[in-house]
Amino acid sequence: MPNSTQLRHVRAAQLRARAIRGAIGKVVLGTVFLVGALAYARSPDRHGQDSLFWMTGLLVLSTGNVALGLRTLARVRRRPARLWIAATTAWGLLSTVLIGFLLRT
Repeated sequence: MPNSTQLRHVRAAQLRARAIRGAIGKVVLGTVFLVGALAYARSPDRHGQDSLFWMTGLLVLSTGNVALGLRTLARVRRRPARLWIAATTAWGLLSTVLIGFLLRT
């Protein structure tokens, strides 16, 4: 009996580690999408309709991936939901403000 309990604990730890790696990957992917939006914001044709469309899409993808990653991290670490929601909101707002600032200059 103790052996099956130990195996369950080991399997749970493996699943937590896999979830954390996936969450970190999502946050990194969200960062890559944000860098793409920043690249469009610094391009010569940044005020074109296509560029604005791609920047908007990349910002949405960035915020969505960061939200999924932070949600998974919060659930694995058993943190309250309001923390990842607040962090995602801050990410979305700050990235939008940054893109808006770059478009004005």
